[in-house]
Amino acid sequence: GDIISWMMKSQGVSFRHAVELLREGDFTALAAQPVKRSTITKLPTPLNANAEDQALLIQVVGYYHQALKQNPEALEYLNKRGLNDSAMIDHFKLGVANRTLAYRLPEKNRKAGAEIRSRLQTLGILRKSGHEHFNGSLVIPVINHNQVLELYGRKLNDNLRKGTVYHLYLPGPHQGLFNIDALETSKEIILCESLIDALTFWAAGYRNVTASYGIEGFTQAHL
Repeated sequence: GDIISWMMKSQGVSFRHAVELLREGDFTALAAQPVKRSTITKLPTPLNANAEDQALLIQVVGYYHQALKQNPEALEYLNKRGLNDSAMIDHFKLGVANRTLAYRLPEKNRKAGAEIRSRLQTLGILRKSGHEHFNGSLVIPVINHNQVLELYGRKLNDNLRKGTVYHLYLPGPHQGLFNIDALETSKEIILCESLIDALTFWAAGYRNVTASYGIEGFTQAHL
């Protein structure tokens, strides 16, 4: 078979996982015989299992941010929306969720894996199924004074099966204010319906902009 099939069979992983292993380029511990299903993490984890919740969220945001910079589909989406401003991408820590975070976590049948996955489920990063909540989405964090208070996800692909939710948030009530620096320093504020709308203004030079969380997402904190 081809190199991807060989990686799938020798490591006991899915097609997508095999691609990540090949991209990582570390072949020092490959099995000589086929493996039905691997339960050992082969990619380095970007998360510190001992970190507090906020530190863990910051690490997730950082991972998604770096993933975006290597993801042609996400970068093309931003380009089509007029948001291909590298300074803006870094300033707001824009990211993409593409399933690769879960591949870098210990398996759930191991103590370390069960603990970190449970915490990520509580925070809303993983669903009960173990899948990434924002998979396939551009991820826009709302960070206030080094605290991640909200994550917004917008599906990159519009050709999805009927019933798919295109706009995702963390579970629970909305918290935080997007681009809080502007709200603390500007007397006049441009209020948009969505975070992507607000990014469009920011990229066009209007930095005194913020957004509600959709048409029904104007909170008391916004007021």
